Amino acid sequence: MFYNVKNKGDCEMKKIAILSDSGCQIELEKYENQDIFIVPLCITMDNETYLDQKDITSIEVFERMEKENLTVKTSQPSTGILVEVIQKIKDLKYDEIIGLPIATGLSSTLNGMKVAADMVDIPITLIDTKGTAGNHKYLTLTAAKLAHEGKSSIEIAEILEQLVENSGTIIMAPNLEHLKKGGRITPAVAMLAGMLKIVPVMELNYSLGGKIDTLAKVRTISKARLTLVNRMIEKGVNFKDYKVTIEHVLCEESASILKDLVIEKIGNIELELRELPAVVGVHMGVGGIGIQYIRKYAG
Repeated sequence: MFYNVKNKGDCEMKKIAILSDSGCQIELEKYENQDIFIVPLCITMDNETYLDQKDITSIEVFERMEKENLTVKTSQPSTGILVEVIQKIKDLKYDEIIGLPIATGLSSTLNGMKVAADMVDIPITLIDTKGTAGNHKYLTLTAAKLAHEGKSSIEIAEILEQLVENSGTIIMAPNLEHLKKGGRITPAVAMLAGMLKIVPVMELNYSLGGKIDTLAKVRTISKARLTLVNRMIEKGVNFKDYKVTIEHVLCEESASILKDLVIEKIGNIELELRELPAVVGVHMGVGGIGIQYIRKYAG
């Protein structure tokens, strides 16, 4: 579902800004000359809060987690930061905004964008990406491409929603400690899984706005990797129409094995391998891997 606020002169071509958050892994300010604006999410460690990508990188967060055994918390951008970025957009003479926040099932950033846009008094069309990371990045870049082609905010929203419905995120987390600390699973479930040596495979449930849902429980990491790939095949992912992103928390070797398995089972698909965004990886812990797929825009 997307939310559109109309104003006078909707039949005229508008100058559209794309607003996303750092969960999409696009560097802050890198593409502002291409109408893309990124607002940083917040990461709290040891009672100190950092702005994602501005004050600290994902790798720095993960290495501190591994060395110091920290409990890390994440939160949406503050209203002040959102207002600052949206005011900048308005001052640059944009007519309206397309907002692409991290999944509503993972964060309240969508509501924060709406509140800030109302405060600045600029129309905004909000789209639930129902994901983060690689898929989120693809949606953000595609939105800018469509805006440059002269499509309206409503046309762009309709196209992006179709892409969202043909996308997915599947994750494996060998170490459940961080999911337990973050309240994503109960301590009892984490303890039982640890005793039984279970590697849970989870999926973002789109009917719940992208909340994490259990898909399968397997006994080894190799079976978990196979489960990830088989799930994509079940969903109709093919090398011609889809893009895949594999992302990890300090386990590039395991992620590379998964990449080889994807190519073996699906074919030479367009594929990117990198670290997870900190705001997701901190909840999965070291050894966590996510695999995402999204149908490419064919227009």
